Formats: sequence, structure tokens, C-alpha cells
Amino acid sequence: MTIVYSVLLMAILGVGAGVFLAFASAKFAVKEDPRVKLIEAALPGVNCGACGFPGCPAFAKAIAEGKAVLDGCLPGKRSGVPEKLKVIMDSETEKLVALYEEAGEDPQKALAKLLESSGKEIKQASPKPVRPSQEEIDTYKGKLRDDKRATLIYSVLPNINCGICGSPGCAAFALKVATKEEQAEKCVPGKRQNVPDRVAKIMSLKDEEVSKVLEETSGDTAEIKKKFEVQS
Repeated sequence: MTIVYSVLLMAILGVGAGVFLAFASAKFAVKEDPRVKLIEAALPGVNCGACGFPGCPAFAKAIAEGKAVLDGCLPGKRSGVPEKLKVIMDSETEKLVALYEEAGEDPQKALAKLLESSGKEIKQASPKPVRPSQEEIDTYKGKLRDDKRATLIYSVLPNINCGICGSPGCAAFALKVATKEEQAEKCVPGKRQNVPDRVAKIMSLKDEEVSKVLEETSGDTAEIKKKFEVQS
């Protein structure tokens, strides 16, 4: 009988401790600052790396910590991203928390409420770029074999297939640039990597010079990029 009472006592104490801890956790919990989530919601979400950070989440965190500039998102400049980020950063944390909770912790809904309450005119966000399928990527990469100049151009592109340029992948974009259907400047992530200048050098090469570069590098993408990095 003593053992039974001991077991019951331990069980009661365990349940009591659990209830107390749950109450204490709810009572003294530190409310999460939704700033990072709202900033991320304001970004295009293509993770192109043009901002210098490895993806939108890392850039959002850097903005919240004051380690990045508000206009660092190149694809977002034309869709009002800097203005949205300023509204977020100028808002009190308590207000952001309240809006976030009212929106059911949905960052997009909370951001919409915040922008609406700010009374400021914000540019409408452009449709998010569509990333190509793996099949499309492979198809256009296969076509590079028949276009030596496009192969060189492809080698100096970021090769992240973000879709910002409107083409189904970097290989497709390289083919269009080689035939002058597109301008290298349309590769937004590549601007920080001097892609337009490198492409201009490639476009100025004679056909025999293009062939020579491919021969010297054995067509290796990394070697081709390295070669033009030295020249830039």
C-alpha cells in the first residue's frame, strides 16, 4: 500500500509541476519580434543572392540587425521593396507584434495591414519570377553545345536559374544574349559580379578567339569564368 501511495504522490507532483511550468512559460514568454518575418515577406523571395547574402532569409535578418542597407535587394528596387522595409524598420516592435498576432502570424497579411496603416504610397510588387523546371534547364544547357559564344556567356553568369531575366534558366538567357535578343544587364544578380562587362568582352571576341578560349579551358565552366575574372 505504501508503494501505491508513493506512486500516486509522485504522479500528482509530476502533473502539478507540468501545469506550473506551462503556466510560467505562457506568463513569462518573450514575445517574438516578427520584424525578420515581415521583412522577408516584403522581399521578392527568389533567393538570387544579388544582395550579397545567401538568400532572402539571410538578407532579412541582416536588415533587422542593421547590417544591410534597405536598397540592397536589386530585384526589389522597382517594386517598392526599399520603401516597404523602411516602414517596417520605422515601426515600433509592439505595433508589429500586435499586427502579426491579429493576422494569425501570417507575415504577408501582417505586412499588408502595416503598409495600409502607414498611409504611404507603396509601389505594387511585381509578380514573382518563375523558376524554370529541371527539364527546361537541361534542355537549354544541351543547346549550348551548338553555340560556343553562348557557352562562354553562360560560364560568367551566376548560374542560379532565378528566372528574374524572364528566361527559363541561365542557359536559355545566355543563348539569347549571344544572338543579341537580350541584354546582359537584364541579369540582375549578375550586376554585382560585373557580368555585363564580362559579357561585353565575350561579345567582342572573334569566332576563332572564342574557340581558342574553349580549347584552353577544355570547356570547363569554372575555368572559363576564372579566365574572364582575370581579364576583368
